[in-house]
Amino acid sequence: MTKEEIVKLLQQDMRDEHQAIIQYLGHAYAMPEGELRCAIEGVARDEMRHLDWLADAIAELGGDPSMERTPPDLTAGTPAEQMRKNVGLEDGAIAQYRAHVAAIPDPKIQRLLARILNDELAHHDEFEGLTHLAETEYAAEPAAEPAMPKQPPPRVAAILNQGIRHEYTVILQYLYHSFVAEGKEMAEELQNVAINEMQHMGWLSEELAEKGGVPEMEHTDLVLTRDPEEALKADIAVERKVTNDYTSQVNELADEDTRSLVARIRDHEIYHEAVFADLLEEHEEEEEAAERAEAAAEPQPERLEEPKPAPPTIPSIGSLIDKH
Repeated sequence: MTKEEIVKLLQQDMRDEHQAIIQYLGHAYAMPEGELRCAIEGVARDEMRHLDWLADAIAELGGDPSMERTPPDLTAGTPAEQMRKNVGLEDGAIAQYRAHVAAIPDPKIQRLLARILNDELAHHDEFEGLTHLAETEYAAEPAAEPAMPKQPPPRVAAILNQGIRHEYTVILQYLYHSFVAEGKEMAEELQNVAINEMQHMGWLSEELAEKGGVPEMEHTDLVLTRDPEEALKADIAVERKVTNDYTSQVNELADEDTRSLVARIRDHEIYHEAVFADLLEEHEEEEEAAERAEAAAEPQPERLEEPKPAPPTIPSIGSLIDKH
């Protein structure tokens, strides 16, 4: 099996981990606060680690980490129905990782996939337990009279969903830039910001779900480049734009808690822009220093020395006497 064939298998694993993350988060945000939501979010965090490990493995093989996803099932359902969907997703993951471990001859990749498989087996059992919990403690009770479903004001829903789409977009963009970054500092800073953006997506999604809305777990266009200068400039631009968006939207929100949440996220975005600006300045300084060092190391052309003029002949005393 060639490296390119191994990369293709790992890219499929990445797409499926991405699917699981979004499906599980979508289910969690729709749940009431409690044990079920916390448990689902815990599994989603495991899948995020898997995504990171797979991306690193792909990059080490010279491949391109995939930021695409297999379509998640975000259709509505009871808590028990959603947990059964997740059991099925884990069944598929277990079968696929077993097949990939058997197919890939690289011992290092086999160990990685076996480690992930171990988690997926645990997730399968956990979701089966959560299915039982949902069937008992979270079973829907029939209402005496049909109640009108709670709905957020359309403009509030639009603002929160715009924020969710933004946060999802930059999570993927910053993660990709961290996966392909050559410098350790830049990779760590990008991942730290991506983690903060994950928090934002969760806060906005939970806020919308609590108001009766449905989070739109979709992203907009991504800037995926391996050039660090292009990447950081794109990251700065998107942070600047969303800061302006959040600033204008805060004044439209009448609810104090929602307004405070959006303002808090906006302030985080201002900080992110400053972090990226510092990284860009450091990168440019490093590039300039490398260019100067390269120029200094280049062999200089030999300079031909011009012949020195012969020293003047000093006449002797005898020669001066003979002239008279």
